[in-house]
Amino acid sequence: MQINGFPNPAMLGAYRTGAKTASAAKKTSQTHGMSFDLMVRNEQPNKAEQTDKTATAAPLTPEEEMAAFKQEIYEELAEIDKMNSSAVLSNSVHITEGGFKRMKEDPAYRKEIMDWLRADARASHGLPYSTHSTTVINEVEARTRVVSDDLYRKDPATKTMFDQKAKDSFFHSSRSDRADRDYADRKAVQRKRDSEYVASERMKRELMQKMLLDKSIAQQEQHQAINQQAFQQQYLENYMLGMQPPKSWNI
Repeated sequence: MQINGFPNPAMLGAYRTGAKTASAAKKTSQTHGMSFDLMVRNEQPNKAEQTDKTATAAPLTPEEEMAAFKQEIYEELAEIDKMNSSAVLSNSVHITEGGFKRMKEDPAYRKEIMDWLRADARASHGLPYSTHSTTVINEVEARTRVVSDDLYRKDPATKTMFDQKAKDSFFHSSRSDRADRDYADRKAVQRKRDSEYVASERMKRELMQKMLLDKSIAQQEQHQAINQQAFQQQYLENYMLGMQPPKSWNI
């Protein structure tokens, strides 16, 4: 998969981040410094104003805007590809620069293309056999070619053509790729459930421990009160019999 000269979306994202950082740094270096009068008085300029100037980002260049738009299209194609049946063994999408420009400037055209791809993905669940698919999108239309896996395996020319299109495509996926993504999604969901279960069990244990501790403290206080009462009773009995010197309690 190739995105405007970048082998993968991660490198494209890194390029965009680097470009934006460089633009921001350039913008920051051009902010006004302290005036001569402020320097003489050893005073600082308005911090809020200085922060606003520093935080102002330079506008994106047309190249950066197009790179961001291509990333949006790639992510949307990835979501649509999840809708494909497992019968679609491979799926590649080619978009010309004219196609990108038309979709960027004409949201209705972009919606039309993406809705058509979604409908095609839903229809793939009715395929009676395994297939390979490749789509070309330009500024006028989108066309898809589909061949059976039997033809793909038996005809070297067809296999070579589809393999080359997959290699040079803007977006490409295979059944194994979708299976890997599905597995990763299931694992992520399972990890979330496990994390929630662990947190719930930990909360239950902590609540139980607190209840046991409160009960133990209450029992100790009750025993102390009973012992104190018994001791006082015994002392009074001994005092009445003349066996204990007088004593007072602060109650």
